[in-house]
Amino acid sequence: MQANEHKIDIKINVALLIRKRMIDDVDIKEYVREVTTYISHINQLYIYNMTGQDLSPFYSLLTKYDNISYTNCSDYGEAYDYEIAYENLKKAGADYGVVLELGYYYEEETFLALKRYLIEHATKDKIAVLTAMPLRGCEMHMRQAEDSRACMGCNLVGTLVDLNIFSLLKGLKLEYYQTTFDYEYCLKARANGYKVILLQNYVFRNNNYKVLEKKFWFLKLTTFDYDLMDIYYQTRNRFYLWDEYEKIDPKYVKLDKKLYRGERHMMKVRDKNYHDKFYMMEEAHFDYLRGIKGKYKGGNENEKNN
Repeated sequence: MQANEHKIDIKINVALLIRKRMIDDVDIKEYVREVTTYISHINQLYIYNMTGQDLSPFYSLLTKYDNISYTNCSDYGEAYDYEIAYENLKKAGADYGVVLELGYYYEEETFLALKRYLIEHATKDKIAVLTAMPLRGCEMHMRQAEDSRACMGCNLVGTLVDLNIFSLLKGLKLEYYQTTFDYEYCLKARANGYKVILLQNYVFRNNNYKVLEKKFWFLKLTTFDYDLMDIYYQTRNRFYLWDEYEKIDPKYVKLDKKLYRGERHMMKVRDKNYHDKFYMMEEAHFDYLRGIKGKYKGGNENEKNN
């Protein structure tokens, strides 16, 4: 397969966005390990430090790789950061761009499988986004009979994005600011005749999660915790997305509304802090009704009661 990779010129660049501080040597070594799951299969890795922290100990463990560059920069919000990253990767001559964050890694052979799939299928299949199976670190992976299939949408972190198609589609919906902009991009790509492909038997892991426990009589119920601001943005942006795509992609909107109701129910049953989550959902709905987009600026409790 390596011989074919040399015959077909496919250039993949990766942007690693560092938004959180590295606490200790254990953290640093784990993040270095994450880099090793893809570094040998790409052309260039660009590391963007948005924390202001001195990351010399992290960089020193990566010196054996000659395809890494580093820069300090500001955090402008998730959607803007992804947009800028993809644009810079394209300017550097990449055909495909990947945006990664700390706490994510590819299982063995996954990144190479993604690359091989693009070499074999991208041109004829018009693939806008290619993703491995996204799972949290503790989730079991069940092998599927079908290696690949088209899907409706996915988070863009860790996916391979065709940068020419990205330019043709005019990039991301920046007013979403955080979350949901990636699903909107996938819907836009599909509406324009492009595909979003999932490789079901190759796994991309996320270690950025916390498990919550709630006791109910003799039962112990568990669920994954969700950041309050993520809940706000995801809820608010979902309402806007449903409005825009209700006629364009009614199947997706119907499914996502069902998922939203299921998520609310699961929080109420399994999350002992669900009151805080529900408050942020109400805040998001209120801001949606007022037409507010962009960065969250805080709400006014008195306005909600009028």
